[in-house]
Amino acid sequence: MTSAATGTTSPGGILDGIVLFEAFSPEERAAVASRGRVFDAPAGTVLMREGDGASSLYVLLDGTVRVVRNDQFGGQVEVGFRRAGDCFGEMALIDGGARSASVIAATPVTVFELERELFLALISPSPDLLAKLLRELSRMIREVSERVVREDLERRTRIAESALARQRAITQAVTGLAHELNTPLGVCVTAASHLQELARPGNGPLATEELREPAALLDANLARAVDLVEAFSAIAACQNAEPLEALDLRQTAADIAALFAVQYPDLPLALRVMPGAPCPWFGCTQPLERVLHHLFVNAAAHGYAGGPGAVEVAVEPATLDAVPAWNLIVRDRGAGIPAEHLPILTDPFFTTARGRGHKGLGLAVVFNTVTGPLGGRIAFDSMPGAGTAVTITLPQEL
Repeated sequence: MTSAATGTTSPGGILDGIVLFEAFSPEERAAVASRGRVFDAPAGTVLMREGDGASSLYVLLDGTVRVVRNDQFGGQVEVGFRRAGDCFGEMALIDGGARSASVIAATPVTVFELERELFLALISPSPDLLAKLLRELSRMIREVSERVVREDLERRTRIAESALARQRAITQAVTGLAHELNTPLGVCVTAASHLQELARPGNGPLATEELREPAALLDANLARAVDLVEAFSAIAACQNAEPLEALDLRQTAADIAALFAVQYPDLPLALRVMPGAPCPWFGCTQPLERVLHHLFVNAAAHGYAGGPGAVEVAVEPATLDAVPAWNLIVRDRGAGIPAEHLPILTDPFFTTARGRGHKGLGLAVVFNTVTGPLGGRIAFDSMPGAGTAVTITLPQEL
């Protein structure tokens, strides 16, 4: 890197229009400029290296630089660009710590460099100058923090929208498949039933032992196919809107748990809705009932493998997209879920118990219901041997 003049008409003019020094007077900017140096650098020059000690602030007077960081695999990830008028390395003026990123000239550049020690010697006798710099640095840090939070929120939103779009596409395909299968399947069920009747003893020449067994097998497998089509129809029904009511979410959950206990008296599952203050909710009972029933059945079948167990339901205040919401938490103390299964739990047909007759559609119904008519979000927290907590976040008003 070689030093070169910039063509500016006055020393202070170098920093005119630079945001970091905007609050400084022309005389103060001139004083700062006189302590630094200007140099030119060709494209490809590394102006700052990640991890090196920070000893200088840089102001880019002309050209463009790339800001890159090292990833966990040793490669470089491009973070962004800086253009004429931008600063980089400004935190060196405060802490002198290690550089958080590398800066590389993308084009030939002209740069103003201000060493930390020289700058501190200038502002130390002037508390007013120091206060101005700290205000500008604080503002810049705040803007960067807000941008990072905003970009992270946008990224999470894109991921969520992508997942929803994928689930909706699957739902549409499943709905169409169920519709197309209904008529031929109905014909097959009728024919199989008639064939079984003909195979009964005393019903003529077809009533043979060789015919009865395949007829029974055909009837049983057609019954399984009918169950699948009904499950497909249930997934499609998850997108239908229900009438809204003014409800107490905690009490509604308690009523659903009591109804489940009546419907499944032989299931050794103890359900408990944790007591607490009323939780006003303007929502739909039927889709919530569908969700909780599937989660209770899932806990019994997978968490406790059909054996005795307990499930707790709690309701806590939350926010969803910056609006008031409730967290409905369904927790068991059962077997838990391996980490590699968590991202695909709600995928249709995913199950670890197909040999026990499970189709892998229950949590797909839950996901579509929560994100569809209930307008909420769902999250799973589980570890093998430590049980599972399913958190459903619902807006207080749909």
